[in-house]
Amino acid sequence: MFFDVTIIGAGVVGLSIAKFCSEQGYSVVVLEQKSRAGEGISSRNSGVIHAGIYYPENSFKTKFCVSGNELLYEYADHKRINYKRIGKYIIASNKNDIEKLHKIYRQGIKNLVEVNLLSHRKMKEIYPELNIEEAIFSPNTGIIDVPELVSALEGDIQHNGGLISFNTTFISAEKIEQGFRISCDDGTSYKIDSHYLINASGLYSDVISKKIDALNDKDFSLIKYAKGHYFKYNGNHPFTTLVYPLANEFSSGLHVGFDLSGQIRFGPDITWVDEIDFSFDENLKDKFIKSIKEYWPQLDSSKLHPDYVGIRPKLQNFNETMKDFSIKDFNDHGVDGLINIQGVESPGVTSCLSIGKYVLNLIKS
Repeated sequence: MFFDVTIIGAGVVGLSIAKFCSEQGYSVVVLEQKSRAGEGISSRNSGVIHAGIYYPENSFKTKFCVSGNELLYEYADHKRINYKRIGKYIIASNKNDIEKLHKIYRQGIKNLVEVNLLSHRKMKEIYPELNIEEAIFSPNTGIIDVPELVSALEGDIQHNGGLISFNTTFISAEKIEQGFRISCDDGTSYKIDSHYLINASGLYSDVISKKIDALNDKDFSLIKYAKGHYFKYNGNHPFTTLVYPLANEFSSGLHVGFDLSGQIRFGPDITWVDEIDFSFDENLKDKFIKSIKEYWPQLDSSKLHPDYVGIRPKLQNFNETMKDFSIKDFNDHGVDGLINIQGVESPGVTSCLSIGKYVLNLIKS
C-alpha cells in the first residue's frame, strides 16, 4: 500500500491535518491505536474556544489560537457543530493581583485580541456574589461540542477519500528513498509506504519519535504528563460565562467551565505524574474548595463531585515556564518528509484547524 501522507494519531490535530491534505487531493491514512477518534487529549479537556490572550505574541500558541478561533467558529457554523460564544472573565480576586491582571491585558492587546478591562464596581454589577477586584472580558471565547467537531472532521476526511485506520498500532518507520516504510499492526502485521509521515500522537509523541529510525534523539523532546482533574457542580450558581482566576506560570487555574447543556465544572488543577493514568484522586476536593472559595465564597461544597481527568503533554518540567508547541520539519531535524508535532496542549482544540493548514503548507512547500 502506498499513501502520499500518513498521520499517526486521530485527535483533532491529526484529523485537521488529514482534512486539509485530503482536500488537496493527497492520498491520506490516519493510524489510530484506539477504537475511535478523539479518545485521547481531544476528549479530556475543557472544550473551550480560546481567544489567544496569554501567550507571547510571536509564539505558535498565539498565532494558531488567534487564527484558529475565527476558523473554528466558521467551521462550526458551516458544519452545524454546537457551540456558544459564551465569553470569559479573567479575574483578580485581591488587590495584589491587579498588576498581574494588567500585564495579561497588555499581552492580549499585543496579540490583537479583543479584550476589555472592567472595574471592581462594574464586576459587582455583573457578579455580585464573587470576589473580583478587576477583570478582563474576552467576548470571543466560547465552548464547543468536541465530539461533534471530531465527527465533522472524520466526515470530511472520508468524503475526500481519506482513510482512518482504528485499532492500529504504529510499530516503526524506516527511511527509504521515496519516503518511509511504515510497519503497523491491527491484529495482523503489515507495511505501508508513504511520502510524508506526520507524528500527531499527543501524549505518545516521544514514544513514536523513538520508533522513527532516521530521527535523532536530540531532535525530539520527552513528554511530561500534567494531570488535570475536573469537579462538576450540581446546584444553583451565579455563573453565566466562563470565569478564570488568574493563572500562575504553570496552570490556568481552577476555572469555571460549562458544557453546552449548562452543567458547570471547575478545573483543571495540575498534578505532575510519571505515567498516563486517568484515575481520579478524590482527595483533591479540599484543595478545589479552598481555591474556588477565594472568588466564590458561597460555594456549597456538598454539591461538588468528581467529573473526569485529562492529561496534558508538556514539553517543560514542573519547575519551568511555558514552552511553545513544537512542529519540526526537514529544516529542523534533517529528515525529509517527516513532520514531528509535540506539546500540543491548550489551546490545542482552538488551534487545530490552523495547525492543519500550517502542516499542509509545509508539505506543499
